[in-house]
Amino acid sequence: MSDDLAARVHAALVAAYRPYVESVLAERGLPAVPEAVAEGSAWLDTALSDLLDVAAADQRRSPLELFQEAMRFPTAALEAAGELPVPRDPISESALPGDLYDLAPASSQALGEDVWQAHLEWGANKAAEMQPLAVLVTRNLMDASKVEAAGSSRGYRVMTFRRIDAIPERAVVVFVDLEHPDADEAVRSASGQTGRVVAYGPHVDDLAMVRARALGADEAMPRSRFFRDPSAHFPTIT
Repeated sequence: MSDDLAARVHAALVAAYRPYVESVLAERGLPAVPEAVAEGSAWLDTALSDLLDVAAADQRRSPLELFQEAMRFPTAALEAAGELPVPRDPISESALPGDLYDLAPASSQALGEDVWQAHLEWGANKAAEMQPLAVLVTRNLMDASKVEAAGSSRGYRVMTFRRIDAIPERAVVVFVDLEHPDADEAVRSASGQTGRVVAYGPHVDDLAMVRARALGADEAMPRSRFFRDPSAHFPTIT
């Protein structure tokens, strides 16, 4: 997730918290609880920072779920003040049993356009990062377009790298073009940190393919064989 998107999601939800809670309390005819709202806002600020500081694929909760949890601060204050819980439908009670005063928003749409748009972008980004990842190391744009199309057909997100200094460790498979000037280093480094390494190169360069296998490639083959059906070289998603 980009730093810009994380910052926008964080800022939008924190900015929405106080006015949203105050508005809902007034709408429900409940008393203002400014100290609890301040506590909830501070907690949300920290919780969102912690969540958005890790890769999207490793984020186990959504920003909206944290916003909903932050309702526990005004809820506790209202309960301590002796306010009676409000009637709620069975679905709401089951989903958020601790939301005694029906404060938590069911959707980010309830928090305004800025929050809704930022939350949609967060969801789209997380969905993309949850796809299995394949990496291609090449400087050949035509190769890149073919492998990216093949990967998409198999449910993969394909990232193409012209340099080898930033290959993600969580790639399921790494394809290495043996005509890349740093192909040997790409095979060596990828074989130690990814699920599978497949190298391809000119059919006349047998030494390059032998060297790739020696450096850790699971497969090394002529490019004609590889591009006969590049989708066949993506591991099956289970």
